[in-house]
Parts: sequence; C-alpha cells; structure tokens
Amino acid sequence: MGYSFFVARRYFGAGRRSGFTTAITVISVTGVAVGVLALIVVLAVMNGFESEVIKRIIGTNAHVIVRNDGGIPEVGATMDEIAGLPHVEAVAPFVFSKAMIMSRDGTDAIFVKGIDPGLEGGVTDFNDYVRPASFSFDRGEGDLGLIVIGKEIAYGMNLAVGDTVLLARAEVSGGAPFGISPEVERFVVGGLFDSGMYEYDASLGFLSLQDAQEFYGLGDRVTGLSIRLDDMYKAEHATTLIGEVMGSSLLVTNWIRMNRNLFTWMKMEKKVMFLMLTLIIVVAAFNIAGTLIMIVMERTKDIGILKSMGATSRGVMNIFMMHGVMVGAAGTAIGVIGGLTLAYFVDRYRLIQLPGDVYFVETIPVKMEVLDVLLVAGVALLISFAATLYPSWRASKLAPVEAIRYE
Repeated sequence: MGYSFFVARRYFGAGRRSGFTTAITVISVTGVAVGVLALIVVLAVMNGFESEVIKRIIGTNAHVIVRNDGGIPEVGATMDEIAGLPHVEAVAPFVFSKAMIMSRDGTDAIFVKGIDPGLEGGVTDFNDYVRPASFSFDRGEGDLGLIVIGKEIAYGMNLAVGDTVLLARAEVSGGAPFGISPEVERFVVGGLFDSGMYEYDASLGFLSLQDAQEFYGLGDRVTGLSIRLDDMYKAEHATTLIGEVMGSSLLVTNWIRMNRNLFTWMKMEKKVMFLMLTLIIVVAAFNIAGTLIMIVMERTKDIGILKSMGATSRGVMNIFMMHGVMVGAAGTAIGVIGGLTLAYFVDRYRLIQLPGDVYFVETIPVKMEVLDVLLVAGVALLISFAATLYPSWRASKLAPVEAIRYE
C-alpha cells in the first residue's frame, strides 16, 4: 500500500494540472458533506420528536397496565404482589370507563380515569400536566367533587376552571326504556389537563379514585393498576412476567403495544427520509466518479511511467480508489462535524420556533444518536468507495506503452 497511498495523497493534496478538475473535486467533497450534514440533522430532529412523543405517552400512561373492567378484587394484596416483582418501581390503582360530559354549551363523550393523587405521581406525570399547578382533589364537606378535563374538551365546550358540569353514565335498569337509564352527577371543573397530545387532551377526564368508585358503583374495587418500571424498554418482559403471575383473569398490556401503530409509522418515516436524503450522497458519488475519470485522463503519462517502473495493475487501481475514498472521507468528516455543530446550536439556542397552539413543543426538538451518526458516515464512505471502482479499474488496464506513446 506504501507507494499507492503516497501517490494518491499527492494527487488529492496538490499539483493538479487542471483547475476544472480541482473544482469538480471541491464540488464532490461539498456534495458528500451536504448530504451527510442533512442526514444527521434530519435524523436528530426526528429522534427528538419521537422522544417527545414517548415522553408524553409515558407521562399519561404507565409503562405497564393491568386491567379488568369488571373490577380487581383484593387490590392491596394484588398491588403488593406486583410491587415485589423484578424491575417494578411503583404501582398505582385506577378506575377507567366511559361517560358523557354535559354543560350549558354542549355534550361530549369522554373517558374518565379515577386516580389516587398520592400514588399516581409515582407512575405517570399527571401532576406536571395539570393546570393550575396547585390543583388538588381535596374538597370541603358537602361540596361537589372535582374533575380535571382535557384542554381540548374545555375549548370545545367553552369550559373554564370553576364551571359546573354534569357527568352521566349508562346503567342497566329493568324499568327504563330499552333497559338503560342514565345516572347523572354534578362535578366542578377543578383543573385542565394539557399533555400536548391531542388524542389525550380531547378525550380524558380525571376524578379522584374515591369519586370514580362511587360514580361507577365499584365499591372498593378498581378496574386497573398502573405500573412504572426501572427501565421502560423492559415493558415487554415485565408484561409477560406479570401475566404469568396474575393469571388469565387480568389483561396485561404496556405502552409499546398500546402505541404500536404510531411507532411503526414513525420508524417508517425515518427510513424513508434516510433513503431520500441518501440520494444527495449518491449524486455526489457520481461527481467523484467523474473526477476520477478526468484525473485518469490527465495522469495517463504518470500511469505509464509507474507501470514501466514495475507498478502492478492492482497498485495503480489502489491509487485511484484511495484518492476517491479521500474525497468521500473529507466530505463525510466535514458533514459529520457540520451536522453535529448545527444540531447542537439548534438544540442549545432554540433557533427554530414552532407555534405552540399547533405542536406539542415550542421549539424543534433535537436528540443525537451515536448509531445514527455512525450509520450515516458508514453509508457515505461506502457509496464513495463504490464510485471509485470503475474509474480505478479503467486506470489499472492502461498498458505502459500506450500510456506514454503520445507523451
């Protein structure tokens, strides 16, 4: 490799005869750099959005959820049994069911979740999403119960904190028409729930666990348990383990299964963007190939002299392959440094603002992944290397006598 690397470095670094060839080389390096930079920044932004979505999903739902809509008996014993399993950090009971919410300005269907305020903070970020921050389910004796409703529900029904709403549930009754009679109770809007996820903010209402148990006639039973793990990515393993311990009477699921379609779509979008932006590097690779072809034409005499001095075809081929890889490596290095720098400044100084009433974040989120950077750099170098094969092969086939005959 000794003389091949030396000659390739000389060709790359200095002494080119044609300014046009030099310009094409610079364009090739720039093309690879722009492609790598774009890939790194776009993947970092997509990772940032994915991280924010996961944060809000986990903030509203626990890592693992155990449910039985008919009610879980012996709640305390069941919670203690689950709390003793590996990787389980916290367990909290809840009641979850449907209801109709009615006000003077409209009616809407919502999902009602009854929570224990003292335990819920250990499994979700409910307290971080409630406004006002000082909200509490505590009420004076004889006062109406408090309900927290999603921000979008409040907007749609023109509700504010302090307004009174009616909450209705359907109950089977033999004396009612069609066998169903509504049971209605009054509640006061005590706070608004703002997770940033429209799906949650437009469909969820929260009661204290006791109020929810009374409203749905569950007694001391609950319909589910929320479980937080020490590592949320162990949710599948924990789901299997809890299912084996609890038996078939309880439904055990987790945040990954509940949002599988969303994560599948996000991963597919990331792959499509990767493939589309890789085309920038492919275009730059054609420039590399064109540059090498022109260099081979310029250096025909040099090739003939090298071969007449004993250089092998493989050695000549290595010269131009190394030259092309140097171009790709230079572009990749510039692109990686530029991409990491740009991503850092976008994240550090919040350079790109987003409308808060449209997105759940106010600035572009950025999250760098080492594997993404390595993948982008590897693909760029591989494409650059592939672009060198044909020109290098053509150079290696030049005969010494033909190469220097007209020089």
